[in-house]
Amino acid sequence: MQFLIDFLQKTIGQKIILGLTGLGLCLYVFIHMLGNLLILSGPSAYNRYAHSLHEFPLFVLLELGLLIFFLLHILLSLLLQIKNKAARGEVSYSHPVKGEKNPALIHRFLWFQGVVLLVFLIFHLWSFKFGPYYETLVEGEVLRDIYKLVSFNFKKPFYTIAYSVVLLVLSLHLLRGIPASFKTLGLSHPRGIVFVERLAILFTAVVVFGFLAPIWYVFIFL
Repeated sequence: MQFLIDFLQKTIGQKIILGLTGLGLCLYVFIHMLGNLLILSGPSAYNRYAHSLHEFPLFVLLELGLLIFFLLHILLSLLLQIKNKAARGEVSYSHPVKGEKNPALIHRFLWFQGVVLLVFLIFHLWSFKFGPYYETLVEGEVLRDIYKLVSFNFKKPFYTIAYSVVLLVLSLHLLRGIPASFKTLGLSHPRGIVFVERLAILFTAVVVFGFLAPIWYVFIFL
């Protein structure tokens, strides 16, 4: 236990945890996106999926773990940025000294993007968990009609547009965050980084399209 505490108090330990939590959240985003695609399969398939997910015995623990992952990721990102600024002698990033790297604006505000995503995630999950309760019959079983709730939420222009804007923030975060996570975990070879950057572009494109397609289908066609 003391070893773990000492490890987390060191900058390298904090960077490793930051990278691991970041990649873990990428996995969650991808799985969540796959589940959302079932909206395109119709009410029965999506409601059956949503029911199975919420009936999973450890679902509450998974939700709590996700929240902890998010908070830890954001706090470590903010802490490391403060440390980096202190190490630079309080030099402003907007006026770097000669010869000093000036990190991309998007990269510098990864932690802020994370806060935006966390706030929206909480609001989004809350609106579905405690939103209007509808029931439907699927294969003779009475289930909560999450499909109808999805339709109810995403027929609202503001909700759909806000969701799309948040996905833009997510895309920026993934494009910068995925390569940064791999660098933190020790991938420093130029060829390896180029491959990871291309992989990040592909992953981001798939994830964003996978989230956008169902909600705009609901908004336009349902």
